[in-house]
Amino acid sequence: MTDIEFGQALPRDLDYAVSFGIPTWDSAIGYAEKIPEVISRMATGYPRYFPQPAVQSLCAYFIKTYGRHAENCRPFPSVKLGLKCLEFVKSVAGSESKAHLEVKTVIIKNHAAEEPERQADLVITIAAVLAPEDEFEIVKEYWKLRGECVSSRLAQSFNQLLDAAHRGSSLARHEVEAKLVAAMKEGEGAKNVIKRRIVENRSSPFDSEKKNANWKGLDLIPEEDVHLVSSGMSAISTARDLLTFWEEKKNSNEGKGSLLCDTVGIFGFPFKDTQVIMTKFGKCKFFGFGDSRDITELQKFLGTSKQRILAVFVETPSNPLLNMPNLKDLRRLADQYGFFIIIDDTIGGINVDILPYADIVCTSLTKLFNGASNVMGGSIVLNPKSSIYPYAREYFKSADFEDLLWCEDAVVLERNSRDFENRTLHANANTEKLLNEVLIPEQGKLCKKVYYPTVTSEETFRNYESVRNERGGYGCLFSVAFYNEGDAKAFYDSLKVFKGPSNGTNFTLACPYVHLAHHSELEAVSKFGADPNIIRVSVGLEDTQWLLEVFSNALDVVRGRNFQHS
Repeated sequence: MTDIEFGQALPRDLDYAVSFGIPTWDSAIGYAEKIPEVISRMATGYPRYFPQPAVQSLCAYFIKTYGRHAENCRPFPSVKLGLKCLEFVKSVAGSESKAHLEVKTVIIKNHAAEEPERQADLVITIAAVLAPEDEFEIVKEYWKLRGECVSSRLAQSFNQLLDAAHRGSSLARHEVEAKLVAAMKEGEGAKNVIKRRIVENRSSPFDSEKKNANWKGLDLIPEEDVHLVSSGMSAISTARDLLTFWEEKKNSNEGKGSLLCDTVGIFGFPFKDTQVIMTKFGKCKFFGFGDSRDITELQKFLGTSKQRILAVFVETPSNPLLNMPNLKDLRRLADQYGFFIIIDDTIGGINVDILPYADIVCTSLTKLFNGASNVMGGSIVLNPKSSIYPYAREYFKSADFEDLLWCEDAVVLERNSRDFENRTLHANANTEKLLNEVLIPEQGKLCKKVYYPTVTSEETFRNYESVRNERGGYGCLFSVAFYNEGDAKAFYDSLKVFKGPSNGTNFTLACPYVHLAHHSELEAVSKFGADPNIIRVSVGLEDTQWLLEVFSNALDVVRGRNFQHS
């Protein structure tokens, strides 16, 4: 059941699957090294990195219709995004860049409107950036980092419209149009429900009342304080754009001209793309340990260098080392030196109460909030007590922000997230039992180190406990490091769970994370604890006894290997 071939949808036959099979250690290394024989076997991939089949078909249409010699493309769901991508390509490749933007718009009449004068047309626009091979890597990088990709469902619907037009079938076109008009209406309702659900999850997680005094006066309004985007990475990049908007507005209001700060800090070893975004679209100061040492270093940097930073980005806890920062100390420094705190709480979710310490919270809804691993989404939650709040309200009402979460995706996301709290509790319980009974007893024996908020370090445990919700646990994600690559490979290859990227899925999912994210910089990241022999595991909702047996069996393979070599 869990044996998924490399590059195939995971789980098998799941429509719009966001993960794909990486069944063996060698296939992971081949993927990380971009070996052509390995990459050529990919039918699908993680959506920000690799276009899924429906998006591939859409790309083929643009290449055939608008392509010049030996070009490839990436499609965006708005002209503004396409233009920004083109601008980025030219900033890297130079003004002689051959990249170009091609736009296809379809207008659908809403014949179902009850009153003709209120009939609103549905306008769907795809803006594709096409580029020759020597510039295409730049296009791919922007697509990956921005995170506002054309979703598979949007691509599928657009392809259906194009196909109906090509065949000259008015009946087929009418059926697709009717489906989309209904989806648009349902999608707007779904977005409102998602926003309310996010507010409820934060203000009364697991139906418990907040005891944190910092919540006094922190009343969230779903329509004003929660904003939805197409992915978790889009939430991060949007927050970065908001910081620039704030800096420009503030300087303009104070008559300071164009002297702007574009430096942010990253506190703790983060998901790789977060750091790449900050270095590609501004300046970044990296505090990679994210513990008390870096609290001291951050204060020293701000106090002695007289340099400003716009914000500190931090994960609660971090991916993949599950470190938890001291949010109280960070908040103290933020108030003292005038920077914002932007928290990515994707891993901790509603187990932790972090909004009182944040100015902005970014979350990948693709992960545990969704669970089913078949839709992408992200959210941005504003703290109404933050000094950036009035600027953020202005930003999200301006033309700088576009609501690009596709309606059909919103419908699926709302449906999948209805049991979010129960799934969180279930995954918490499975993970703790698996760790306590199988893996932690082998720490220092078969495996070198287990990373989880309860055991990563005493400091992490203290920091986590200080913000853990009353009924919250410690999450579904952990990492385990082995003493050598042979042991890591033996464990991974014999582990009979799904294997591929992503986390927070309803099924258990493992991957050799450090190789997938940092294969070309292993030595550089190792000093922060990112061991190349780490396997990251996201625990799902399977039968607990089955999980214990599967992981015990994989450890037995490592044990047997060590016995043979002793």
